[in-house]
Amino acid sequence: MAFCLYRPETGYCQGLNFLVGTLLIATQLPDGELRSEECFWLLVSLIDMVPGYHATGMKGIERDCRVLESYFNKKVPETWKHFSSFRLPVQLFAVKWFICLFVDTLPFHTVLHVWDALFYEGPKVLFRVAVYQMISHQDAIRTLDNECKLATYLKENFTWDPRAWDDYRYMKDVYRKTGKMPREHLERMRRE
Repeated sequence: MAFCLYRPETGYCQGLNFLVGTLLIATQLPDGELRSEECFWLLVSLIDMVPGYHATGMKGIERDCRVLESYFNKKVPETWKHFSSFRLPVQLFAVKWFICLFVDTLPFHTVLHVWDALFYEGPKVLFRVAVYQMISHQDAIRTLDNECKLATYLKENFTWDPRAWDDYRYMKDVYRKTGKMPREHLERMRRE
């Protein structure tokens, strides 16, 4: 409620509850006391990192799904070609990733690692994690022969991937396997 009053132009979006819940747990004191003010300001900072993700119309997510398609095409072209042949929109899974900032996709400690990188390098890390998810599953995706199997695979395997339980190794692989993703290039793609 406080966030909606503070940012009436954003209001409330269903994904905010995932972010607030994660922040409350992450900022909780050892004695169990919740640090609501710290949580509030961290939420404000997170929302500022991803403009347009949680606002009415979600224009930021719409834009970044197009950017993500471009990254998929560049980083995993054969897999993306196969995926695209089924005419399933990237929004099928990417909207959930972006709205919840991977809270409902990765284990808690890995989400905190992703968010740490988000605060350090900005939204580029969200694209890195998304591309890594596709890289990690590309062999399996290329074996699927219809859109129903693909949609089911995405729902069942793009969530709670066992590789993500070791957050340090996961993030190391995210950076190693996604290669260079210059910030300037991302910003240019976002403007187009």
